[in-house]
Amino acid sequence: MENNSKKLITFITEQEGKDIEAILTDEIEGTVGFSFMSYITSSKIHIQSGRITASEPITGKYFCLPVNGIKQIYDESNGPYDLALTIEYNNGYSIFIQIFES
Repeated sequence: MENNSKKLITFITEQEGKDIEAILTDEIEGTVGFSFMSYITSSKIHIQSGRITASEPITGKYFCLPVNGIKQIYDESNGPYDLALTIEYNNGYSIFIQIFES
């Protein structure tokens, strides 16, 4: 398994029970591209083959993060109570993850 995949799995697993916001964007999001935001409260983390799922047990909302094809992970955190990272994938998509204490 790639080093970036291990970093992502470790980071997300440590956030179980917290609120997680994920914003998916593509390379041209600022002009005509794609973007999507998902917010999960009191997350449950599931590790599966090739992906991580963060789900909200009561509502059934979820999002999945691929653990393969990661180009780079950028730590966007500003201290122990402001945790965030950006995951850049080889296919041109990026996902910004921010963690909130509930």
